[in-house]
Amino acid sequence: MFKRLFSAQVAQHVRQVPHMPPPYPLPTSSRGAERRRLDDMHFGIARYMKGLTYAPLKNPSRILELGSGTGAWTIQAAQTFPSAQVTAADMSPLPENLDLPSNVKYQQMNFLNPFPFKPASFDVVHMRFVMIHLPKPQEVLSRLASMLRPGGWLLLEDVNHTLLDANNEIGPGVRELYKGYQRHMERQGVNPLIGAQLRTMLEESKEFSEVNESVIPCYMNPRSTSDPDLQELGEILKYSIDGVYVGIMDKVGPAGGITPEILRAWRNEVNDPSRDLRIDMHMTWSQKK
Repeated sequence: MFKRLFSAQVAQHVRQVPHMPPPYPLPTSSRGAERRRLDDMHFGIARYMKGLTYAPLKNPSRILELGSGTGAWTIQAAQTFPSAQVTAADMSPLPENLDLPSNVKYQQMNFLNPFPFKPASFDVVHMRFVMIHLPKPQEVLSRLASMLRPGGWLLLEDVNHTLLDANNEIGPGVRELYKGYQRHMERQGVNPLIGAQLRTMLEESKEFSEVNESVIPCYMNPRSTSDPDLQELGEILKYSIDGVYVGIMDKVGPAGGITPEILRAWRNEVNDPSRDLRIDMHMTWSQKK
């Protein structure tokens, strides 16, 4: 069991979320199993990266996280930069009783609506595993860039939601699960493979003086790598991804393209020691012109 570094108190004054929220297929409550899943994932990634980001941040004064979830990244940012004002934004409230640092405030909002922030008002904008749930990602990227001051950093991080096998053809369980999952996401107008496209989108936007990317392979089988840090990260991502598919199955039912039988077959193949399965996580950091 991974450590829970943060306890819980929520901000008092929040805006109501407008109608027609983003097509997010998972439970939106940051409590119970979903909170544990999100926290474990954040702490695992932070341990692997040895910090918040690979970007060379230097004393930012205003930081925005869009898709704050349980508040884990936001709180770590506030503790790392205690002189900065850090804003956590999400369509769902932060967990109850969250002990927020004094330099954190919370904004409840729908990312499909205009952002309630002035242009060029942040030094850092962070978004992890959110672009995959938003339609028209190029437009979203332009809106994100507009909130950055010149020299500010946009931190976009996402996955390619498909498994690759270095040694074999993908098995029927994995193939059928991703066929259903990707079909469901495409019906929502979002791109489940956005992770691998982030760098190209950032470069083509012409908004940034530099675009950087690190592709982190998250191995489902610890025997696939001798790196203990990658072994730990792969284990965390494997169980987190499993939770994603359980959440989709529970929330959208058979229309989500994932049945209990398909999920069992996927699990059998993911845990097969003869396979070399991985999912790639794409971490980008780009500096505004």
